[in-house]
Amino acid sequence: MITVESQFAHRRSSGRRRGRSWVPNRALLTLTFLLVDAAGFAGALQGQDLTLTGILRDAVNNETLPYVTVEVKSTGITAVSNRDGRFALRKLPAGVVVLRVTSIGYRPAEIEVNVPEQSEPLEIRLERLPVELEELEVIAEADRLMKTGEQVSQVALSPVELKVLPSIGEVDIFRSLQLMPGVSGTNEASAGLFVRGGTPDQNLVLFDGMTVYHVDHFFGFFSAFNADAVKDVRLFKGGYPARYGGRTSSVVDLTGRTGDNQKAHVAAGVNMLSAQGVVEVPLGGRGSIFLAARRSYTDLLQSSLYEDIFGMLSGGNTSPIGFAPAGAPGRFANTQRAEVTPEFFFYDLNGKATYNPSINDVLALSVYSGRDNLDRSRDLSRLAGGQNTNFSTNVVGDLTDQTDWGNFGVSGKWSRQWNPFFYSHAVAATSVYDSKYGRLTDTELWDEEADTLIRSMYLGTSEDNAVTDLTFRLDNEWQAADWHKLDFGAWLSRSTVEYLFTRDDTTTLLDLDQDGFEGGFYLQDTWQALPRLALNLGARASYYDNSGELYVEPRASLTYEASDRVRLKGAYGQYHQFVNRVINQNVTEGSRDFWLLAGEEVPVSSAQHYVLGASYENSGFLFDAEVFHKDLQGLSEFSLRFRRTGVEIEELFFAGEGYAQGFELLAQKKLGRLSGWVSYTYSRVRHQFPDLNGGEEFPALHDVPHEFNVVGNYTPGRWNLSATWAYSTGRPYTSPESIYTLDLLDGTEQSYIHVGEKNAERLPAYHRLDIAAYYRFELGIWRGDFGISVFNLYDRVNVWYREFDLSVDPPLVTDMTYLGRALSLSVRIER
Repeated sequence: MITVESQFAHRRSSGRRRGRSWVPNRALLTLTFLLVDAAGFAGALQGQDLTLTGILRDAVNNETLPYVTVEVKSTGITAVSNRDGRFALRKLPAGVVVLRVTSIGYRPAEIEVNVPEQSEPLEIRLERLPVELEELEVIAEADRLMKTGEQVSQVALSPVELKVLPSIGEVDIFRSLQLMPGVSGTNEASAGLFVRGGTPDQNLVLFDGMTVYHVDHFFGFFSAFNADAVKDVRLFKGGYPARYGGRTSSVVDLTGRTGDNQKAHVAAGVNMLSAQGVVEVPLGGRGSIFLAARRSYTDLLQSSLYEDIFGMLSGGNTSPIGFAPAGAPGRFANTQRAEVTPEFFFYDLNGKATYNPSINDVLALSVYSGRDNLDRSRDLSRLAGGQNTNFSTNVVGDLTDQTDWGNFGVSGKWSRQWNPFFYSHAVAATSVYDSKYGRLTDTELWDEEADTLIRSMYLGTSEDNAVTDLTFRLDNEWQAADWHKLDFGAWLSRSTVEYLFTRDDTTTLLDLDQDGFEGGFYLQDTWQALPRLALNLGARASYYDNSGELYVEPRASLTYEASDRVRLKGAYGQYHQFVNRVINQNVTEGSRDFWLLAGEEVPVSSAQHYVLGASYENSGFLFDAEVFHKDLQGLSEFSLRFRRTGVEIEELFFAGEGYAQGFELLAQKKLGRLSGWVSYTYSRVRHQFPDLNGGEEFPALHDVPHEFNVVGNYTPGRWNLSATWAYSTGRPYTSPESIYTLDLLDGTEQSYIHVGEKNAERLPAYHRLDIAAYYRFELGIWRGDFGISVFNLYDRVNVWYREFDLSVDPPLVTDMTYLGRALSLSVRIER
């Protein structure tokens, strides 16, 4: 191993004091010689193409760094590291060149390399962006939290830096993604992503190659991914490349941490909802074992933050905007109220073992498990006698009310760098999502004086749903020439869905047992057609056995550098989805949504994406704009008639179509102690179903025309101060307009409710301000941070949804509201 200190480190002091842009290299950049390619070296000296290869690592934990940009200054030659952190540059000029290396959350680095003499790969270690600053440092082109603008509709996040943003008890990757333009972020009851008019089930979520079907903890209040276990996050908002498929809205690709292969590390933390820990163990320099665990303690100790959140989700936060007079019809004269203290906890576990049998091969096994459990069971025994009864009665019995849901996934990968320009990545992955709900009331009513059983009652409801996915896929990257990069691969996938809904152990309302097979291949060519024009052309072909059809999906995107700072971009793509999720809106019963495979009952859904955009970027600022349009086919609307018996499954859904369109604006400040961004999204989502709303077009439930986000981050010394402000138009809803009664021919009366146009009304506008402060400290060999976060600082009363009680006159309308002001504390240490 040869260690070299870059000469650019000596430029720091003068550039810093004058406020100029400078390239920091505080730590040593380690250049490690790994392979010998004597033939390539000799050929280079004879005037053939000169090639330079290397691997990127984190200087703190030795993690390999994927998707890092390596540029040869003054030549336009650029490469991006692959999943394993490897890169290759070709057709380099002979002599000394300067490599500029940039990655989100890390200091930019510049390295001088003598190309003919550097015949072996480089190992480059990047330092994380600093927080402990004694004086002003101006770091050029250093993206701390997120990076966007270079590619069409793509966003990258740094999980290492996410902890500085305000949070509700947990550092949350998906909540942070909701701050991006084009992603709706004002639905506190869901950590799922509503991307450009899509719904959360229309997002492909991958973690180390395994498909994750349900991304929520705590009834959707935050996501199920531990930020300590993730090293890279990529969001594709639209027009995504051909290697992704099976969803119609977006892609979230998460890469799990591998651990340090040189030194052992441990970390632990606690906040007002959970505790977590991380362990990293090296395997003799050839690999590592990484473990991360998180568990709530809410079943043992319920903090004020937990009580606030659960109170909101269980309907405790209400604001009546109508009234019901005393003695109104439909009200019971004698009622009893029972206070229930539920038991609830969640956990998630990440494990990853990585081994390098050779310098060109990587073997990895990744495991993810996450679960939520809610128990609202209680004893129903009580004295039931009332003032209008002539005897004393006693109720003996129990109410069992339990819900649990979660994900389990395993993926194994083998990747190999066959030569500097050909890379293969093979994955076998399985994932299981299941949810179980059971509510059973078993009671007996006794006459206490006569010791006689008056009545017994047994009522029960059970819903079980499981989705299993087994996938084999092979991805290949071939740098065929300096202007052509080919990506191609194939996959096989089998999915099964089981759903059983029963009542009272005797009545089966819905019983599904589905399976589906999908397979296909893709090809994609990244072509530098002109020095300033890059084209990405591809296609994906999928065969789905339940429909017996082959689905061909063309994909295309382009970027054109109109100048050194201005970039024009566009994309088109066609997408299909073969699995759909049905949402249960009663969130306090847990995750009782269920999945169905497309087939005879539910159609295969599809979407066409059209995107145009432009960006302006310099060392300190980015201005980005994109216009998008989606055509949507095969939409399904679920009917609540599923709770009746004797209904065929095909009667439970309405089929329709729709579209989503809008534009996004982003202004980002990347330079200096104060960084952040301002974004605005205009979006309209319209659906049309022949059997709904008289066949007329109507706004979708997630139609939010205007959304505005402000994110600020300030780093004075060891402190990190941040704030986020979010505003959006209120969401649409359907309002009942009147209730009337008809006299039937048999002398009875029948009441009817007249409902207005579908989603014609809107809730009040939503807005809130969150703030956070983090202090980083050192205690001997330990590093740590302490954080305080305030959610909804000015205690805005935001409306979640409205309930209508038409049994009283005048009707009672109640606003169910979101969480008010809430305080969260956290502390974390590591070594």
